[in-house]
Amino acid sequence: MNKHPMHKADRQLSPEDTLAILKKGDHGTLSVNGDDGYPYAVPINYIVVNDKVYLHSAPYGYKMECLEKSKKCCFSVIVSAQILPSKITAAFESVIITGDVAMVTDEAEKRAALEAFVTQKHPGYEEIGFKMIDKLFHKTALLRVDAQEMTGKAYKG
Repeated sequence: MNKHPMHKADRQLSPEDTLAILKKGDHGTLSVNGDDGYPYAVPINYIVVNDKVYLHSAPYGYKMECLEKSKKCCFSVIVSAQILPSKITAAFESVIITGDVAMVTDEAEKRAALEAFVTQKHPGYEEIGFKMIDKLFHKTALLRVDAQEMTGKAYKG
């Protein structure tokens, strides 16, 4: 249940439409709890596999330090946006996920998600991509966003 109802409820999407929009995108912003109470937001690419959101990352850096302290996150995606000058507004499709970030340690799950990055986002480059996965598999972190809540919103104009 949504703790904070959407202000313009007529723009809220069904769970099915929200997932469909999420699957169309490839970049979002991961926000985590940073130092001194400040949020830390980082643009990052993502993939959806079996209706789960995966992010690949270096296994070190400020984002990972933040996640060691707290797994809580907000992941937001704007899949499409277009300014509508004559209406003084914008048309858009967006998704917000709140939940926890999990480090994927299961090697089969990790490999499947990394291979999906290659096959879905880099078609035609599978041979190069799979070799890169083999070479960097143990040097790459794979994160999964475990959603507690996911909302989609759209306005067509």
